[in-house]
Amino acid sequence: MHSREQIQQRLDELRSAYGDWTNDIPLPFDIWTKGNLQIPHTRLKRIVQAVSDLSLKPLAGCRILDLGSLDGLFPIEFALQGADTIGVEVREANLQKALFTKEILDLRNLEFRQDDVRNISVGSYGRFDAIICSGILYHLTADDAIKLVLTMHEMTTRLVVIDTHVALEPDERVLHGDDEYWGTIFREHSDHATAEEKAKSLLASADNLTSFWFTRPSLINILTKAGFSSIYECFAPAHVNYGQPGIEHRNRCTFIAVKNNACSLKTSPAANGHQEQWPEGSLTYARERRRSWYKRALKKLSGRKS
Repeated sequence: MHSREQIQQRLDELRSAYGDWTNDIPLPFDIWTKGNLQIPHTRLKRIVQAVSDLSLKPLAGCRILDLGSLDGLFPIEFALQGADTIGVEVREANLQKALFTKEILDLRNLEFRQDDVRNISVGSYGRFDAIICSGILYHLTADDAIKLVLTMHEMTTRLVVIDTHVALEPDERVLHGDDEYWGTIFREHSDHATAEEKAKSLLASADNLTSFWFTRPSLINILTKAGFSSIYECFAPAHVNYGQPGIEHRNRCTFIAVKNNACSLKTSPAANGHQEQWPEGSLTYARERRRSWYKRALKKLSGRKS
């Protein structure tokens, strides 16, 4: 059992060595890693709720894998809920903070591994009831992101939760085998960034200079092609803008991919095995000018009806 003074001292030492925490995590004696900012982490709430709703078993009976764990908030929460949890984090600074919190909270059902998410496999990690891929897919190149989706499909027995940015416009095309996907290229690091500079950019990619953000239709098509039986987009609980009024981002989405056997229809056999691709331009949130046009059209229709 650690005393208040010991916890606070180690917290200060880690902050001095590795910088401030990304997340505000409660510790014993009412100590918080960022001082108890009281800002609701609604992305965490959304993802935990989704896994609880769709995993078909209590969280305490689940095995959870969290990819890109930062300082450990998501795997710590799942472990506190009783799940056997592994968090994967590539940066030493984040890992040391996560290991400290695990120790202080005495979470024996939680393991952290320093690894690149591009290295995970069934052979090295096993299979999981749910894999959380929050805030990591959009830090990868297009090819690595597609490979990770395929790997997650192999490693899960039930759910993959992907919380990610999507491209609002199909600016760039990428090919993967015979498949075509669209999105936009995002700059992660400067061309001259050193390995040390990349390591210190805690909210950027591990090493690739650019990443690829898929459009919503392309990401859905990738998940479908991987073999998930059904895919859902989550709207509630809602993301709020870190305690500020309003929804966080129009281009930040949560998708839940379910792995199950395909249902075989009796009354429409033509539907069995049928699969179509979502075309670009579909599944896109309306821009502000389109919303204004829509409001004017509704007003005009309302006038006609009266």
